[in-house]
Amino acid sequence: MNKTIALAFIFIFNVIPIIGVAFYNWQPFEAFWFFWMETLVVAVFNTIRIVFSQGRPATAISVQQPFVYHINKGFKYLLMRIAIFIFYAIFIIAFIGFVANTNKDKSLVLGTILFQNKLFNLGLLIFISSQCYFLLTGFFRSGAYFTATPNNYTAIFDGRQLVIHIAIVLGALGSVFLMKQTTLGMYGNVFIISLLCICKCIFDVLESSNNRNKIAT
Repeated sequence: MNKTIALAFIFIFNVIPIIGVAFYNWQPFEAFWFFWMETLVVAVFNTIRIVFSQGRPATAISVQQPFVYHINKGFKYLLMRIAIFIFYAIFIIAFIGFVANTNKDKSLVLGTILFQNKLFNLGLLIFISSQCYFLLTGFFRSGAYFTATPNNYTAIFDGRQLVIHIAIVLGALGSVFLMKQTTLGMYGNVFIISLLCICKCIFDVLESSNNRNKIAT
C-alpha cells in the first residue's frame, strides 16, 4: 500500500469539512454527518474483510487449504454497525442538525441527508474510493487476508468511532456555547470543525501507519 497515496486520501477527506464550513456555509451538522457516514462506509468494507479473513498462521500461508467465508459473522457485524449508526444518527440530526443549527433554512439538513449537497457527495465519493484502494492493496493484494481473523474487526467501538463519538458530543456542546454565549459566534463553526478534523486526521495517519507496519511484519 503506497504511503503517499494513503496520506493524500486521508488529508483530502479530512480537509473537506473545513472547506465546507469556511467557504460553503456548512454548519457543524454537515461535518458531523459527513464523518458519521464515514463509519457506515467503513462498516461495509470491514464486512467484506470479515467475510474473506482466513485466520491462518503465518507459517501456513503457502499451504493449500480451502477458503473459508465468514458470511454469518459479516452479516451480524453489519447489522450491529447499522444499529449503532441509526442510534447516533438520530442524535446528530435532532440536536446538531436542528437544535444547534444556526442556519434558518433547516431544509438544508434534509438536503444533505438525501445527498443533494455536492461538496458532501464529492467528499463521500473520495472516501469510498480510498476504502476501495485500502481494501484492494492493503488487504487482498498484500495477502493480509490470509492471516487476518474476523475478530480483528468486530469490536463494538473502534478507535475511529470513539474519536468521532467524543467529537460529536463535545462539538454539539461547543456549537451551542460559541454560537449563543460568546462574541465568537461567527468563528465558532470553523474552530470546532477544524479542531475535529485535525484530531481525526492525526488519528487516521497513526492508524494507517500502524496498518502498514502490520502488513510489513
